[in-house]
Amino acid sequence: MLPCALLLVAAIVALGPPLGEALLAPAPASDIWEIYDVQALVRPEPTEHARYLIALLGPLLVSGGALVLRRRRIAGAAAARIVGAAEALLVAFVLVCLVYQHVHATEIMDAAFFTLRALAVALALAALLAGVLYAPRAGVRAAALLRETPVMRVAALALAAAFVGAWLLSAYNTDATIDTANHDVRVNIPWWIDEAASLLGGHAPLVDFHAQYGQLWAYVAAGGMALLGSTLAIYAGIMLAGTAAALAAVYATFRRLAGSSLAALALFAPFVATSFFVERGPLENRYGPANLFSLFPIRYGGPYVLLWLVARRVDRRVTRPPVALFAFAGLVVINNPEFGLPALGATVAALLWSAPDRGRRALVHLAFGAAAGLVAAVALVALLTLAVAGALPRFGMLSEFPRIYGREGLYMLPMPALGLHIVIYLTLAGALALATVRAVASGGDRKPALTASLAWAGVFGLGAGAYFVGRSYSDVLIDMFSAWALALALLLVAVVDAIARRPSRLPRAAEWIVLAGFGLAVCSLAQTPTPSSQLERLQRTTRDTPLAQDRRLVARLTRPDQPVALLVPQGHRIAAELGIDNVAPYSYLDVMLTRRQWETTLAALRAAHGRRIIVPLHGLFAEEARWLLEAGYRPVFRSRRLIALEPQHD
Repeated sequence: MLPCALLLVAAIVALGPPLGEALLAPAPASDIWEIYDVQALVRPEPTEHARYLIALLGPLLVSGGALVLRRRRIAGAAAARIVGAAEALLVAFVLVCLVYQHVHATEIMDAAFFTLRALAVALALAALLAGVLYAPRAGVRAAALLRETPVMRVAALALAAAFVGAWLLSAYNTDATIDTANHDVRVNIPWWIDEAASLLGGHAPLVDFHAQYGQLWAYVAAGGMALLGSTLAIYAGIMLAGTAAALAAVYATFRRLAGSSLAALALFAPFVATSFFVERGPLENRYGPANLFSLFPIRYGGPYVLLWLVARRVDRRVTRPPVALFAFAGLVVINNPEFGLPALGATVAALLWSAPDRGRRALVHLAFGAAAGLVAAVALVALLTLAVAGALPRFGMLSEFPRIYGREGLYMLPMPALGLHIVIYLTLAGALALATVRAVASGGDRKPALTASLAWAGVFGLGAGAYFVGRSYSDVLIDMFSAWALALALLLVAVVDAIARRPSRLPRAAEWIVLAGFGLAVCSLAQTPTPSSQLERLQRTTRDTPLAQDRRLVARLTRPDQPVALLVPQGHRIAAELGIDNVAPYSYLDVMLTRRQWETTLAALRAAHGRRIIVPLHGLFAEEARWLLEAGYRPVFRSRRLIALEPQHD
């Protein structure tokens, strides 16, 4: 670890700037509106991104060292001193990061996340678990308590379902309750729901609609809305059902790895609470990943089901090529490349790390399964878009928003030098390193599914961490807590197993970090919503909502089947309900960040032989208004909420 860390830091410092300039520098002519630049919201970070790419090599360096040195032995006393020094430095560095997080709060990283009381409780929980593992009688009693029985299996599953239900209830809203919900929940709804509503209006993601978050989840949600209704209640119910399915996959994975339903529940509850860590607002009306549908289920849902499929395959020692597994992985990538590509890489790593044979034949076997599966995924999506929209998918759409945000730097924020994010990086790196050590252990791997899951969690978390690297903000770091909590839970399983088999039954220094880290996850249980508070929240309703007001105005300004560019919040949903054709290829005005997107919108309007654009009165930048005037558009209607524009010449 020590020489790898020194080499990595040197590479980050020396190679970050030239690599960023060579590979990741923004395009010289950006078409992002100048107003974002004036407000200092365009901040390309090629050096920071390049340095994170280099940082991803750190776990691979440690893993490579384990592979190269696996047959070398160092004298016992020397090895103990070297490992002890490395672990002591690791503990000291983690403490420095946590102290820095508390002392150096900034405007963009303004949260300590875990209070000093929570840290103290985490250490106490770690000591308690270590005591149980150390005392023979306590260990025997714990093993008896965790023994699997049919009754225990049903009871644990029921408790897990009830716990998830309490959290998901905090994320449920209807059209009548959304205006009394947390402000951040309310303003985010239009960004997601119209990805599904576009399909209800005859337009399709990957064809003529540019979805920002979930290309394929839009089809899932739209199918349910077409059958059950286009209300927010139906949409929220579908998305929360997807979240529940993803969490069920994680619970099944924990149960498989821990060998006990009660142990799985003990891992699962802190994982869920940490995954849904509150970002803002009071507990009874909160904002966080649970009600941020762009995270759950759009980003995390597919990857977590993929993890379960990987653990299941490895545990059952399936030998046939993993074509179906990689077909699903390909769908996860197409749905959301930001988290899908890390999940795909994690799947490859998990199968490699857990393979009993890593010879040439095994690699060819894996490569064939991956290639065939990915081709099948592309074919399935092509069949889907042909059936729904009569056109082949345009996969180039997948790069539009990553280019605007990542390459050109819109809304990017610099990363602090130290803090909790470094602890999360070390946790994920540790999961991958431990998976490597288990894979090359001379005694063989006793639990290949655990090794595969550790490798999967490490690679997925490190890859998905690029989401925080770009916009290094407190809320975005909380969005990464789920990947961190997953790695902590899997590391805890491995650590408890290692301590229980050790004659001394005493945790090592690095193992104390894992025990305390999971103790922090346990502290997140204090944020669990009470069903009574959520039922009370859902009783607070609004009759004449802004959505209803916009719907009435749009009905006055349009006629059935008329092609318009309706750029108001939930415009595609309004259009589907009124029977008009909203040809806008984006969710609404706030998603249109560049001139090119406006040009695409006007081109779609002209191609449909439409003339009218309807926008929120206070949503249009002066710069955008001038651009529309230069394009020949003039206001033909104005109210307190909306403005309609048409060209004055053809």
